[in-house]
Amino acid sequence: MPASSPAARPLRPTDLPLLASLWARGKLPLSGGQAAAFCNEAHIWERLGLREHSPSALGGLEKAFRQWVPIGGGRLTWVARHGLALRGLASARRRGRPSAWEVDYLSVASGEESTGAGLLEEVTRGLGRAGVEKVFIRLEAQNRLLGVARSAGFFPYLKEQLWRLEQVSQGLDCPPLPMRLRSAADVLPLFQLYNASVPAAVRRCEALNLREWAAIQERGRCQQLVLEKDGRLAAWLRLARHDGGGCFALLAARRQDAPLDNLLATALNRLHERRPIFCLVPEYEKALAARLADLGFQPVTEYVLLANRLVRPIGEAAPVPAGAHQPYPVS
Repeated sequence: MPASSPAARPLRPTDLPLLASLWARGKLPLSGGQAAAFCNEAHIWERLGLREHSPSALGGLEKAFRQWVPIGGGRLTWVARHGLALRGLASARRRGRPSAWEVDYLSVASGEESTGAGLLEEVTRGLGRAGVEKVFIRLEAQNRLLGVARSAGFFPYLKEQLWRLEQVSQGLDCPPLPMRLRSAADVLPLFQLYNASVPAAVRRCEALNLREWAAIQERGRCQQLVLEKDGRLAAWLRLARHDGGGCFALLAARRQDAPLDNLLATALNRLHERRPIFCLVPEYEKALAARLADLGFQPVTEYVLLANRLVRPIGEAAPVPAGAHQPYPVS
C-alpha cells in the first residue's frame, strides 16, 4: 500500500470522539461527509432488503456505536484513518462458532479502493491471530469492492439472487406444511440435509464436516422451522422479520417429501402480514427461482458469497498396509 494511503488498524477508544463529533454535526464518519460514501457494502442475511445508505438506517449514534464498538468477544472493528478523516471502516462478527466469522460492515470512501483492500487484509490478519479458520463476506455482484476482496484473499464460490414480492401472491392453491420449530437435536439431521441438497463445489468452500457446518451458520434474529418426514428432515425454512417486511430462505432435498409449492405456501402464510417479502435464492436452485417468478416475485439484487480460509487443512497421516515383497536369497 502506498505510504500516503491511510493504514488500517483496529478501532481504538481515541477514535470514538471523532465519530461522535461527526455525528453530532450531522456529518457522516467518512471523508467528505457525503451520503453516497456512507454505504455498507457487506450484506448479512437478516438485513437483506434493508436500506443502508443513510444514517437513519443505523438509527443514530447510539446504535452506530453498538454496531462498531467491540463489546464482548463476538465483534471486532477496524478503521482506516487519515488525520481527522476516516477513509474506511470494517467490522466482523462471529458466526455459529468462534472458528467462523463474517464481515458484516464494510464502508470505504469513494476512490479509496486500496484502503478497502488494506481493511480486509487487516481483518483477516487479526482474526487469523485469534484462531479463526474462515471468514465470509457477501457483496453485490457488481460491487466496486469485489475485486478488492479477491485481492485480499477472499474467494467467490456462490452467487445468490434476492427476490421481492410487493403484492399478495397468486397461484398457490395448496395448504401449508406442518413444520415444527428447530431444536438442538436437529443439528446432525440438518447437516445431512445440507449434504443432500447443496452441490459439492459449494460444500468444499463452506463445510466438509459437521463441526465446520455448525460453525458457519449465519446468526441473527430469525425463526427456524423444519419438516420431518419418515424420521428424517426433509426441509428447513428460515424466516426473518424487520421494518414491516420479511425474508425467507429454503433448503429441501427431495421434492416428493417437501413439495415446493407447499413450502412456499408455508413461508408466505407465516409472513402474510409483511410487505415486502424477500426470498434469497442460491444459483443452483433454478426451480425455486422460476416458481417465484410465476408467483409475482421480482429479482432485485444479485450477491456473491466469498470465503477466506485462514487455516489450511492438513491431511492426517494414516497407516497403510505394505504389500508383500518377494524375498531375495542372501547366499
